[in-house]
Amino acid sequence: MTALLVALSVGAYVAQLLLEYMLAEHPLGKDILSRWLALDHAGIVTGEYWKFLSYSLLHFSVLQVLMSMLLLFCAGKEVEPIVGIRHFLSIYFGGMLVGGVASWLALPAAVTVAGKSTALMVMGTTPAVLAVMVAFATILPELEVTVNLLFVLPLRIRAKHLAVASMIMSGVLWATKTIPQIGAPGLVAAGVFAWVYVKQLGFGNPLAIQRYIFDRRQRAARLDRMTAEQFISMEIDPILEKISREGVRSLSRAERKILERGREKIDDRPDRK
Repeated sequence: MTALLVALSVGAYVAQLLLEYMLAEHPLGKDILSRWLALDHAGIVTGEYWKFLSYSLLHFSVLQVLMSMLLLFCAGKEVEPIVGIRHFLSIYFGGMLVGGVASWLALPAAVTVAGKSTALMVMGTTPAVLAVMVAFATILPELEVTVNLLFVLPLRIRAKHLAVASMIMSGVLWATKTIPQIGAPGLVAAGVFAWVYVKQLGFGNPLAIQRYIFDRRQRAARLDRMTAEQFISMEIDPILEKISREGVRSLSRAERKILERGREKIDDRPDRK
């Protein structure tokens, strides 16, 4: 599927170049493609919602295509066999959709170029590709990858650091409004979406809240397995000792719940029925 997406994206770009060449004499010129496919503020306002996905069919430069497809192939070939085709496509197209919505919401309707106001159009698969890359870094955070800095200097870097650097760069592009047609807000949103999605699949290091919930469930299960005698010995007696030292008011809410749980344990013993 990764190879197919790369092939389709490259094919779409080649078709874009051919159509732009063929439509050069058209009254609207090559802009007719971006008018119908690129993501713009006015189009969404007038109900052209397909642009939340169709913007990925166009690219504004050869460099954008080459970088996006290289990242997609390198990250996708690792992510796809781990999460499966269904989740891989969900990450890819989910990042594309979330990125499109975020770009539309965050970017201005127009930008000023050479003193002239022009409609802002976002295009490219970059948000979807960044989503796959963030998923890759979340699943295999310690894996070292080689990045050619400025296409010349090879640099060894862990996947998690590469993803963080990409997100920071996307934030900088957003803040400085550099290359607005790439949709920097969409890059940030797509990266966050992929991170959350992969976390929900159980990959990567658990968050503090996830560890807390897991520990609570484990403790609740352990308490359920205890007999009344074990519960009294291991949970109730230390609380009773605390009461004798510091008084009842020193008990925390959790300790009061343990006492209530102990009462239920004792009431459920067979010899009390």
